[in-house]
Formats: sequence, C-alpha cells, structure tokens
Amino acid sequence: MTVTLPCDIAVDENDSEKLKILIQQNIPKIASALVGDLQWYSENAQLNENSFRVKSVEQVTTNRFKMFYDFEWNLFSPCLDLNEVTRREEQVTFNVHAGALHFEVVDNQRPGTADEL
Repeated sequence: MTVTLPCDIAVDENDSEKLKILIQQNIPKIASALVGDLQWYSENAQLNENSFRVKSVEQVTTNRFKMFYDFEWNLFSPCLDLNEVTRREEQVTFNVHAGALHFEVVDNQRPGTADEL
C-alpha cells in the first residue's frame, strides 16, 4: 500500500536531514498509516498522540530512502488490571517525487470474521 505525503520537495532531493525534518513536521498526516491496525494486539490498544519520532532517514538509492521511526501505544483495560505503554520501533521505505513523498506501507489490517470464512 502506498501512502502519499504531499509536500514542497524537489525530485532530486537527497539531504536525509532535510527529509527527516520535513517528515517529522508532517507526521500527523501519515501517522495512522504508519502505525497500522493496533487491533492485532488488543481491541483496547490505542496510539499515544504526539509520540511519533523520526529517528533517522537513510538514502538507499537515488530518490529512495529508508526511514526509521518509533511511537508509543497504550493498552488499558481496567477489568484485566492493565495499563501498559509500549514503544515500538519500525522502518519504512519511501520514494521522493516532485511535490510528494510516497511511503511503501505494509497493510496490516486485522481480518474480519467474514475474511476467516
């Protein structure tokens, strides 16, 4: 699945630090796609707002980069006496195009009951 982040970027941009700052400033626009479906862990799992952190961006090839990031999610269930916060580290590759970054996100939506049949 491709997630597009529209931004003012040149197609030949190769400054990893500039890309890191640009992505961090716009992370709310793509955060839910980068986190994916936390329902895999629990129905009570929720992303902690403002916990996204772009750790680094590395160039792989021309116009292709890998971003390392982390975020926190919370699992709260008073019935089970749970209130856990977990920091998860992930990585994603993306391509630089004129006016946009295209992230190659793995689609991890939890299958529904109909998908099991």
